[in-house]
Amino acid sequence: MKRLIYAIILILVILAAMLIAPQVVGDKGYVLISMGTTNIEMSVVSLCITLFVTCLVLWIVLRIIGRTLGLFKGSHAWFGGRARRKRERKFYRGLHAMAEGDLQGAKKALQETNDGDFDGVNFLAAAQVAQTLGEHDRVRWLLDKAADYDNAKVAATLTLARLDIQQGQQQAALDKLNQLDEKASRHPQVIRVKAQAMGELGQWQALQETLPQWRKPLKDDYVTWAQTVAKGKFAEIASKQGAHALQQHWQDLPRKLRNDDAYRAAYAQQLLEQGMHNEAELRLTEWQKKGPHPVLLPLMTQLSMPNPAKAIAALEQWIKQDDTNAQLYSALGQVAYNAGDDILAEKVLLKAVKLHENPEDLMILAQISERRHNDAQALSLYKRGAALEHQSQP
Repeated sequence: MKRLIYAIILILVILAAMLIAPQVVGDKGYVLISMGTTNIEMSVVSLCITLFVTCLVLWIVLRIIGRTLGLFKGSHAWFGGRARRKRERKFYRGLHAMAEGDLQGAKKALQETNDGDFDGVNFLAAAQVAQTLGEHDRVRWLLDKAADYDNAKVAATLTLARLDIQQGQQQAALDKLNQLDEKASRHPQVIRVKAQAMGELGQWQALQETLPQWRKPLKDDYVTWAQTVAKGKFAEIASKQGAHALQQHWQDLPRKLRNDDAYRAAYAQQLLEQGMHNEAELRLTEWQKKGPHPVLLPLMTQLSMPNPAKAIAALEQWIKQDDTNAQLYSALGQVAYNAGDDILAEKVLLKAVKLHENPEDLMILAQISERRHNDAQALSLYKRGAALEHQSQP
């Protein structure tokens, strides 16, 4: 509105100037235009007014033409917006149908979103539907389309890699993951799937060298993966070269790895699997001089030898320091039971189940009762153990 008022004022000022100026000067002047036999004569004021009116009419015509063209452009934008809103409705309908279990409905709705810009999420959702329907070729096609979007690339590549691993194509999975950029390659899930593929390919040495670089992204899972790598490496050596080669390999490892709890646990586990229980007992008690370790303590329950004196002495010492720890009583009971000492095993396991019941302890107590021909007590313990085990299952 202000602009219109300013324009009117400006026009009035210009007109006033053209009319008043000649009067002030006293010489109106004239202009003669000759075109062949036609002569046009007018005053300077008339010429200025004519030019001004012509420019004004031309401006009005141009504005009308611009508005007319804008109507057509607006119609195009309106139709485009309508199509976009339709695709959005189909996208949300597809997600709802997928959650409802209507897979065919979800597939049909999501197919109509291929031309929309959903940052690849529509292709990821459609791939999940196709996977459930068993349309494996379509799954890969949809995931390839999703991988074209930067924000969906990692998710699509991870899903493709997992599919490759399920189909026994670990190297193909590894190749796909290695093609991701540096930032994506540090994604924790990318690292986990890559480690899985390398492990199933038996690339233990390469995995062992790479794992320290993944410690920060893996966080608490690092110990689990380090133990998996070490176990795979140790198992490979033991199966091909024997137990003595395994011991030599352990001695040749860098001090840093020999002090790593994950590697210690894997080495002790492999010693137990090789039947070297005396060596395993020695290592487990030596590494826990400062007290029980959550990764190493459970391995002591696997010790099976006639006289596990070191293990029993260590466990009894820890129990004196913490006599309400059910896990310590349980470990001592299982070590004693494996050694054939039913009296000690029963004594400490009864204490363990009193503090905290678990199926393993109850089953061992049942077997001890069965050895003593106390069938009623054995049956009762078996039932309690089975019920507890059933409750713990997801």
